[in-house]
Amino acid sequence: MSIRRLMLVSLIGTMTLVMCVAGWFSYRAGLQEAGEMFDAKLAHSARVLVSLVDQPLDDLTAHGPTEPVTINVWHGAAQGVGDALAFPTGHAYETKLAFQVRDDNGTLLLRSDSGPDSQIAPLTPGYRDVRIDGEQWRTFTLKAPSGRWFQAGEVSDIREELAGDIAFGTLLPLLVALPLMMVLVWLIVTWALRDLLSVTRQIEQRSPENLTPLASDRVPREVRGVVHAVDALMSRLDAALKRERRFTADAAHELRTPIAALKVHADNLATSRDGGERAESQEMLQRSVARVERLVSQMLSLSRADESAGLRASVPVDLDQVVRQQVSEYSDAAGKRGIGLELRSAPAQLVGDPIALEAMVRNLIDNAVRYSPNGGRVRVSLSDEREMMRLDVEDSGPGIPEEARERVFNRFHRELGTGVEGNGLGLAIVKNVLALHGGRVRLSSSADLGGLHVVAEMPR
Repeated sequence: MSIRRLMLVSLIGTMTLVMCVAGWFSYRAGLQEAGEMFDAKLAHSARVLVSLVDQPLDDLTAHGPTEPVTINVWHGAAQGVGDALAFPTGHAYETKLAFQVRDDNGTLLLRSDSGPDSQIAPLTPGYRDVRIDGEQWRTFTLKAPSGRWFQAGEVSDIREELAGDIAFGTLLPLLVALPLMMVLVWLIVTWALRDLLSVTRQIEQRSPENLTPLASDRVPREVRGVVHAVDALMSRLDAALKRERRFTADAAHELRTPIAALKVHADNLATSRDGGERAESQEMLQRSVARVERLVSQMLSLSRADESAGLRASVPVDLDQVVRQQVSEYSDAAGKRGIGLELRSAPAQLVGDPIALEAMVRNLIDNAVRYSPNGGRVRVSLSDEREMMRLDVEDSGPGIPEEARERVFNRFHRELGTGVEGNGLGLAIVKNVLALHGGRVRLSSSADLGGLHVVAEMPR
């Protein structure tokens, strides 16, 4: 269900419910007020009847028992309300009122013809609710000083009719105004949601390539947070798409040369004439395959470690274990070239992405081993310095000139004259992983080994 429909149904339904509840309370209040008024009238009528009839009845009964006297009331049409029930000769509700007078023994002395012949209530003072001939009556009984009982009663539906008239009179203006209020609520809700509908149309009409922020200057305050969240999401999506496009372009560009070389070596292997050419072509083919494999692996690591992508995982990582594992994996390659691979490690744990941290350590050790000459040395040190983890990787290779130490962090940048095959991605991966973990990297010359000294620092 839409917000607009929900608001309309809720508001109109609430107004209708409130009117019904107000009508019920109005009816109950009217019934109570009518009851109090009619009770007072019954007591007043009984007292007036005592003052007017009690003394004449002494004269009437002085000569012995007589037939009860019947007072005739006016019987007219009982239709309509208000003035429609009043006539010059009487009122239509007279038939709903009755009175009786009885002596101390309960003998009927005087009655109105609008009431029953039987006793309308027990001969005890006060109010009573009784049922006579299927109708509910409200009565009041009063004992005169002479000992006679004076009883006044009325049919209870008079009170209910009056209460209904009061409630209807209260609700009638509201019921008449309800359609107008519905129209006003519809207009107000439509006007209040116009800017939200405008934002909805903006999103619906946009092309997939348009990820610019939405116009939120006239958006209601309650929805502005949603619009800003959508803008932030589109901004992240735009950055992700740009990152993927750049990765695709870089991959297409960088893989073209090694794949072409791979094809050439495969052709040479297929057309080689003797065992010597075949062995040489096979060796070159294997080297090309290894280069392509390493390039693809590094590019995937770079894509994962892109600082704009954010951490994929954030869990406790035993960095000491990661460093030891990578040193162990490169010990064979270093041993074949007579390179001494030294490890100085201490227990160190931090919260981060384990796969990204592993890629960083692997690239640092790989660069140090590949750029060190045969018989050289590589030293890997991990230490815990208060709130920072520090990883030092030193080698005895040619190092990097000071003026080139900023350039080497660019993707696919390689310094000329090193004599070592590479893709120019290792240090870019290291920088991005450290940026993801709030760390930093510094390059300098190793005082002990003479080559490059890389310092990677990360907070816990």
